[in-house]
Amino acid sequence: MKLAVKVEQREAVRGAGLRETGLRESAKTTTEVSTEVSTEEAGRIWGRLISSCGSWPANGWPFGLRFEDGSYAACLPVPPGAPVPPGLTEIEMPGGWYAGAVHEGAYDRIGETLRRLEEEWLPHGGFRRVAGPVIERYLNDPREVPEEELRTEVCLPVAPDPIE
Repeated sequence: MKLAVKVEQREAVRGAGLRETGLRESAKTTTEVSTEVSTEEAGRIWGRLISSCGSWPANGWPFGLRFEDGSYAACLPVPPGAPVPPGLTEIEMPGGWYAGAVHEGAYDRIGETLRRLEEEWLPHGGFRRVAGPVIERYLNDPREVPEEELRTEVCLPVAPDPIE
């Protein structure tokens, strides 16, 4: 099945969340992003975040950030000027150009969609990967839909590839 990719420029989004660092022994020095954060590790981070906030957000889509150093952040959007809830850290989803595709199904297979973006679309898409975290925007609540109906937008930061 062909991967449907949308490229768009996005504004930064302010979030409140938890960032887990030190999940890998060594950091990468390229723009390649690790998918080594296991589904279980990310799930535990999300569990702690939702427990501390009490609910799924009503004001935008929650997002996860996978950083080049192997760390992961689970974030809930926070309106401008609103305080960050106690115990959470302000974490920004960076603005810029992103190539995104919707992953359908289980979270433990999101890495497959990311690999398809990087290996199938990126070499021929007219864009190049730039430094920055991979964004996962969760489009529905896993407590309300069956696993096969989960929708997650997976986004790579990109820039136009110069014509030579």
